[in-house]
Amino acid sequence: MRATLLCANPVVAVHDEVFDAAAAAAAIAAGKDHLERAGVTTMTGAEISDVRSNRHARIDQWSVPELADLVLRVSSLVRMPPEHCEQAKLLHYTGTEKFDLHHDAYHGFNPGAAIELRNGGQRLFTTLCYLNNVEGGGETEFPELKIAVRPRLGRVLLFSNTTPGTVEQHPHAVHAGRPVTSGEKWVLSLWWREQIAHVYRDYPAEDGETQVF
Repeated sequence: MRATLLCANPVVAVHDEVFDAAAAAAAIAAGKDHLERAGVTTMTGAEISDVRSNRHARIDQWSVPELADLVLRVSSLVRMPPEHCEQAKLLHYTGTEKFDLHHDAYHGFNPGAAIELRNGGQRLFTTLCYLNNVEGGGETEFPELKIAVRPRLGRVLLFSNTTPGTVEQHPHAVHAGRPVTSGEKWVLSLWWREQIAHVYRDYPAEDGETQVF
């Protein structure tokens, strides 16, 4: 694994070779048949908007061994307990789909966000796990920092969403998913909360199978 710190405040770091193609394939297989148009959080809750045109699907990361292993690995990069990770989301972009400028941290004055804040607190960190090599476009861009990160198989982009020592949105953590200009883009998005957000549970072995470590 190779790590590169791109910015210290907010933290923006790229970790390469974190996972392999098998883990990526497991993530895609777990959610590809359940994709739906992604929404955005508004004053009244989640709504469909022209700001965001990609599709997504929720995945229980603890129900698939390869995903559980991936989340545990990423938790060591974030240095937070794995149960502070929200339920994972599989994101899919194709045909110029994109996600315009936005914050991942919730705004406390937004009634729609207030509901989310009661379920684990603020989103302190985001980790984007890129599941494939994209033919063209699809970069994650931080315009305030003049940084853009290319999606690559096995790469994890980690960034902080709040100003140091607070749970307020960091003004420079605003980012966008650039349009995909060729091919498609698969991402596993993991958001890390202040408190427990999605309880870890062991995945059982199949009947008659012994797990050897």
